[in-house]
Amino acid sequence: MKKTVVALFLVPGLLIFSLFLLSSPATAQYASKPLVTLPDSINIILTASCTPCHSVKGGLMSRSKLNLAEWTGYSPEKQKEKAAKMYSELNKGAMPPKSAREKRPDLIPTKEQVEIIKKWSESFPSDNK
Repeated sequence: MKKTVVALFLVPGLLIFSLFLLSSPATAQYASKPLVTLPDSINIILTASCTPCHSVKGGLMSRSKLNLAEWTGYSPEKQKEKAAKMYSELNKGAMPPKSAREKRPDLIPTKEQVEIIKKWSESFPSDNK
């Protein structure tokens, strides 16, 4: 009887603990490199021009490319990559997409804002190890 009672509590407890460990992000690998948060100047631009689509409220495709709600969960390397891609897409006029530009011209960042994104994307530390 004791073994059954112990098993009833131990097995579910071990299962829950195992699931917790598997679902926890592996943050130890980034412990020496702090995650880059969005500066206020960038956050203002991205909130106005990007988060309507690239956040939890956006479509699946746009969120799969960039989900700003998950920015701090990205590794520093991924943040650098995403920032460079943001600038590239904005600079060539691919973002916001034409359909969004037509429906909501207020989403289109100014040239000055694109330049701010450029400087920010270039400010990430290099990958020299």
